[in-house]
Amino acid sequence: MAEAPVASRRRKLTPERERELLRVTAELVGEVGYDQVTMAAVAQRAKCSTATLYRQWESKPRLVISAWKAWSEQERGLSQIDTGSLRGDLMGVVRQLVAEDPDKDTFASIPPAIMQDEGLMEVVREILVYPAVRDLARLLERAVDRGEIAAGNPVIGLADQILLGPWVAHGILYGTPATQELMETIVDTVLLPALTAQPATV
Repeated sequence: MAEAPVASRRRKLTPERERELLRVTAELVGEVGYDQVTMAAVAQRAKCSTATLYRQWESKPRLVISAWKAWSEQERGLSQIDTGSLRGDLMGVVRQLVAEDPDKDTFASIPPAIMQDEGLMEVVREILVYPAVRDLARLLERAVDRGEIAAGNPVIGLADQILLGPWVAHGILYGTPATQELMETIVDTVLLPALTAQPATV
């Protein structure tokens, strides 16, 4: 009798076990920093094999960034925003962007590591950035369906840059996080008027 394929013999992690492994990863990142965390150290503390970690997350960057995403989304997440109005949704996004991150100290070692490791940056884009951009796009699609935005408005494709650009740039330019007041002003004076502008008539 032929053996079952290897993939079919693998034990799938339960959601509870997956959360536990991500919690252990977060704890280690907070204790020793991203650079010093190893898959072997996570496996030892979590009482699992490194093969389990590699099978589930493929690499240390994917494991660590998945832990960051899991913990940041326990209380927050753009996908949860749906107020029924375009302005309400955009202000909800602003509140998420400027909200105090309870895990900022735990994962404080990651941003400096990103600057040194393009591979890590790619994982951050894949796991954190691109899903947020997709959530924002769905938010705008709902506004189109409600008739608040014209479907052909080219600003729809620029909204992520208009909103996220100043949020990122403020810290680079001035060394301090963007404030809620600043981000709300950008929504009310730049993004919202551009999204809701009536198409020009010839």
